[in-house]
This record gives sequence, structure tokens and C-alpha cells, in this order.
Amino acid sequence: MTTFRSGFTLWQMVSGTRELTEHPSVLDRIDAVLRLMGPAFGGTGYGKGRPLVNALEDVAQESLLVGDFALAQRFQRFAAYAGGELFLEILENYYDENARHRSEEGMRRLVAMGADRAVAVLDALSEDNPEATVANARDLFRGIALSVDHLGLGTGEGGIRLPTRERR
Repeated sequence: MTTFRSGFTLWQMVSGTRELTEHPSVLDRIDAVLRLMGPAFGGTGYGKGRPLVNALEDVAQESLLVGDFALAQRFQRFAAYAGGELFLEILENYYDENARHRSEEGMRRLVAMGADRAVAVLDALSEDNPEATVANARDLFRGIALSVDHLGLGTGEGGIRLPTRERR
């Protein structure tokens, strides 16, 4: 079963593409998508489903016909998101500079935490075994890597429910 998606972020991204082309046939198809998606354009509010995916693919196809390959690729990605094949975070990383910056910052922090934990593990290894070798450290890290499936947060205690986006 296909999970179709839509929403304000996609609407904003589609709306912003109007200024990326001057081809009347492409603009007409973009406007058709916007009408389907939003009340401001005569729609019923973030329309989704197969009609939205088809409309987004129509824009991609028309963009190809006029030779605008970058815009075609953008609408192919929009259609992939609307069709449930691409996560919103990935789409945002392509077309939202702030989202891309937040994602990069998160990756940097994750790498820094991992490196910090690795140093702590090596400190503990050398403290417990001053004669430890690189092979011992490698074996220790391999053991940690093999045991990550057994790590978890436990059952929790409080019924706090995160929004879907935060859970991912």
C-alpha cells in the first residue's frame, strides 16, 4: 500500500519554483499543482494522493520538454516525496538551506560525540591494561559494534508521545 504525503512544506517548495521558470506551459502545470494543494489557489487544502503525484510528474515531464532538466529533477523528487518514496528531511536537504545546515550541524555533533566516546573507551582500556595494543583496541571496538543490537532505551516511564517527525 502506497503512503501518499503532502503538506505545507511541499506546498512552499512547489510555490517557490514559479520563479525558477518563464515557460508558460511549465507555469500552467505548476499552478495546477498549487490549485490541487492549497485553498489559496482554489483547492481544498494540501491535496494528496495519486492526483498530486501525477500533477507533480506532469510538471517534471513538461520541464524536460522545454529543456529545464534541473526543474524536472526537482519535480521528480517532489513526486517521489508525495508518493511516499522519499522522506521530507531528504527533500528539505536538497532545497532548504536552513534544513541542510541543521542536518549538517547534527551530523557534526554526532561525529564529535562518537569521537569523544571513543577516546573515553580508549582511556578506560589503557587504564585497565597499560600494555594494550592497537589489536586490543580494534577487538574492543569490534565487540562494541557487534553488541549495538542489544542496546536500547528501555521501556520508558511516562507516556510522552513525540510527533512523527521527531520519532524519525
